[in-house]
Amino acid sequence: MKKLGLIAIMFLMIGGIVVTEVLAEDYQNYQEIVFDSDDAKLLKEYTTNELTDYKDQIKKRKFMGWKIDIINDNEEVEFVSETKLKIYNNGFSTIKHDITLTTKEETKYQLSATGGIKVKVSGNVKKFKGTVDADIKASVSYSTITSSTENYEFEIVVDPLTFVKIVTRGKGIINNGVGKYYFFWINTTSGGWETFTVTTEYYEIIKDRI
Repeated sequence: MKKLGLIAIMFLMIGGIVVTEVLAEDYQNYQEIVFDSDDAKLLKEYTTNELTDYKDQIKKRKFMGWKIDIINDNEEVEFVSETKLKIYNNGFSTIKHDITLTTKEETKYQLSATGGIKVKVSGNVKKFKGTVDADIKASVSYSTITSSTENYEFEIVVDPLTFVKIVTRGKGIINNGVGKYYFFWINTTSGGWETFTVTTEYYEIIKDRI
């Protein structure tokens, strides 16, 4: 990526190219997430009242520990996570240059929480804080990180007054729900939880006029 950036800067000096890069690491900052089901949505999209209604559906009390309820179970999504690169040709001459991209087919496990359910970060590993982590993992399907990669080399042609955009697209699985914690059958705290598993990730090249 650094080599590509240097090449792009050289073109900027001689051919009127402008290069920008927009990154998004956490799935909650993805540019677009679309569910296959019209009824499903992300945890952050639920209102406080909606989450309260789901918590109220947890009727059976527990002597001690968490009770988990699932709202969306293994819902498939498609996403645009980030724009890797935008190359604008503001000049009057066609420009060509070579690019090497690495496509990834991988499984990545991400998560988020609200209310009394917390996320614990240890190095590069995220987990739900406390015993609720095991309760959630016992309730939904999830995978740890595995990956395979493949490199592609190709030539990009940027015509005058056009731009080329490279975005990262993919598919994944969303699980989310709510939980209540009981201490001597008394509900002492509650919250929402969500897991996101990336199953496939790839690059898409888009070309359009400025």
